[in-house]
Amino acid sequence: MLVKQVAGVGQMRVLVGLGLVSLVYFVVWFASSDPIGYAPLFWLLTVSLGFKMLRMLHEWYHYVNVTEPLPPTEHLPAFTVDVLTTACPGEPYAMIVQTLEAMQAITYPHTSYLCDEGDDPYLRAVCQQLGVVHVTRKQKVNAKAGNINNALQQATGELCVVLDPDHVPTPDFLDYVVPYFTNASVGYVQVVQAYGNQKDSLVALGAAEQTYHFYGPLMMGMNSYNTTQAIGANCTFRRAALDSIGGHAAGLTEDMHTAMRLHAAGWQSVYVPRVLSRGLVPSTLGAFYAQQLKWARGAFELLFEVYPRLVGRLSWRQRLHYLTLPLYFLSGLITLIDLAVPIASLGLSVYPWHISLAAFALHLMPLLGISLLIRYKAQAWLREPHETGLHLAGGILRVGTWWIYLLGFVYTIFRVRVPYIPTPKEGNTRNEFRIALPNIMAILLCAVAVKYAGRADWSPYSRLMAFLATCNAGILLAAVGMGQHTWMRTLTTDLQSQPLRGIVQAFRRAVTELTTRAQTRGVSLAIGSLAVVGCVDAALFIQAQSAEFALASWLLDGGDSVRVGTQHLTLSTAEPAPDAFFSGQRLLLRGSTDQAASVSALPMMATLPKADIIALHRQGVTPLLNWQVAALPVSKRQQLAQAIHNLHQPIMLQPIFPALSAPAYRKAWQEMVREFKANQVTNVVWVWMPPSAAAVQSYFPGKDYVDWVAAPYKDADTSPTESLGGYSSYRHEFAMALALHDKPVLLLVNNAMMDAQQLVHRIGREYPEVKAVIFPARHRPNAVSLRTNKRVNRAVMLSHN
Repeated sequence: MLVKQVAGVGQMRVLVGLGLVSLVYFVVWFASSDPIGYAPLFWLLTVSLGFKMLRMLHEWYHYVNVTEPLPPTEHLPAFTVDVLTTACPGEPYAMIVQTLEAMQAITYPHTSYLCDEGDDPYLRAVCQQLGVVHVTRKQKVNAKAGNINNALQQATGELCVVLDPDHVPTPDFLDYVVPYFTNASVGYVQVVQAYGNQKDSLVALGAAEQTYHFYGPLMMGMNSYNTTQAIGANCTFRRAALDSIGGHAAGLTEDMHTAMRLHAAGWQSVYVPRVLSRGLVPSTLGAFYAQQLKWARGAFELLFEVYPRLVGRLSWRQRLHYLTLPLYFLSGLITLIDLAVPIASLGLSVYPWHISLAAFALHLMPLLGISLLIRYKAQAWLREPHETGLHLAGGILRVGTWWIYLLGFVYTIFRVRVPYIPTPKEGNTRNEFRIALPNIMAILLCAVAVKYAGRADWSPYSRLMAFLATCNAGILLAAVGMGQHTWMRTLTTDLQSQPLRGIVQAFRRAVTELTTRAQTRGVSLAIGSLAVVGCVDAALFIQAQSAEFALASWLLDGGDSVRVGTQHLTLSTAEPAPDAFFSGQRLLLRGSTDQAASVSALPMMATLPKADIIALHRQGVTPLLNWQVAALPVSKRQQLAQAIHNLHQPIMLQPIFPALSAPAYRKAWQEMVREFKANQVTNVVWVWMPPSAAAVQSYFPGKDYVDWVAAPYKDADTSPTESLGGYSSYRHEFAMALALHDKPVLLLVNNAMMDAQQLVHRIGREYPEVKAVIFPARHRPNAVSLRTNKRVNRAVMLSHN
């Protein structure tokens, strides 16, 4: 079969190439950033993201070779043709009669058949009047496929056209189809399936919009790979091809089943991208959901039961086609994941991805931008001018159908039978509430989760999840609204009045202008976006390296400002695997201050809380380990030193010794520091806290063994003469020891209710030697999580004298 590439394919290939670069750019960054947060939600969300990327690649695969078939130019032989349509009890007479009249008006010589399941006397009389052959049957098996096969037993044409009773063909229908059958290997020819009732309702508009892309660039791409999909309407078959597979294949998706068998038998297929008939799309939620459930159940059944039997007889491209085509309906499961993850995250205060939100957006932005440009560019191959646009109604309707697609998947797994019922064609003027209940319940769950998170945990990640949950609820609300026909008619009337009409028209013009510019300047915009993001990424990398040094350098001398830290009381009880990210489910908490926490004081028990240390570092927070020395045997101290060394990140270590005499205390401290240095542990900052103010002079281990000095803030000490809660007594002793003059001071606060912001400002003003203040964690509803933006830093090794 001869084909020609259509205009714009060359530019599309460039865009797809840039899209692949941006996709690899994102995937490599994501895979190398150790993004695992709460593992169950992480893998669910990653599956959802991966599914969307595979769907995108599947579309691009078709875009790069969009073609149109070339009709033969030599002498065309004449074919005998049968044109068949069906009728089922309950379908509107006017619709069927209109189709029969149009069938008879087709100019190419043919015989028309009505396959009447109900043996309706009225339709029998109409057929006699119009000259249509009326066929019925008594043994009603295999639904539509059986009905067609029954008529084919008496039809004798070399070609047969199958039309749905709601599709009205044009008089020249066969003139554009028959010539392709001069190629003896062509088994069927499919034409565009277009609709004429998009304006009946928002559901009808959305259902029609979902077909624009399929019957445009996707089917034109399938035409290049001999994977053109046969559709239940407007498809013309070679009778010999049908006979070779035993007639129309049965099933809920009999058209896809028939095409699969024909391809497996070696027949070729042709797609003619021309509108040669118009039909009716479902205009109510009930009708649309019934149609989609039938299609989803049938497509999954073919994938699980028929595909494995035929896969060996298909070409590799046909194998890929019939493997991926049914996965469209897997979007129901993916949408369930997209709905459930934010709800679960907000309810449990757990987060799937612990990576910098800014870095995530930066690396994803080129992919999103270029994919949008590619989709807009593909709109040049839509079949009619009115089909261009955002297709918002179609997207909203698809998301709102998630539970129907999921039901089709579940029905397939458990082999629940779905009857073959023709899609209702008549509109509904009433609101459809009950059928929207699953979406209404999902909306309520999203709202409850957001409300709960606002009280329990309002960290940056919580706000992101709340934003996603709110977006999900908004989309589902729009999907519910599409089925409330009375309300939608009122809203439509209002939008057509001034001044709303002018606003709507202005919005449409802006979208049209944006689409046009995106199509004409797509390659330049794509290259520009990659270049800009690449430059920004490089700049952020350089900034990260300098910021990394700054993050560690303040630990050596205290820096110029007062750092804020938090004391935490509970941690995981066991050291996790080396690649673990979070040992627990919840983020660590900090008090609400105007500064992000720089230090987190953690109690270390029998094991090193490795996962919590890693988590804190990835939040840009330095851990301060409070260590009861007596809890760890001396024999295991070397193992601890090596474990800390292997972290390759700065750690503040505050060992707490049991009651010892001053000489014994100094000796024990010095031995520990020397042991760590002997094990090449250079990433430890030693924090010494004297047993009391009076013990500063006698217990001080020495300048070379201490990096920071800690002092308590005594809440019970309220004497006006004891400035800053008793710190003045320690400050006096520090001033008496010359070796402590250049040591930064860390202040430990034990009152969780005091105003942290005022205290920090006061310390910075009155006590320049105090460089960090540690507050206890607030266990109150208004506590917020630590910032979770991950710093991409290389290890910083601190050396000490």
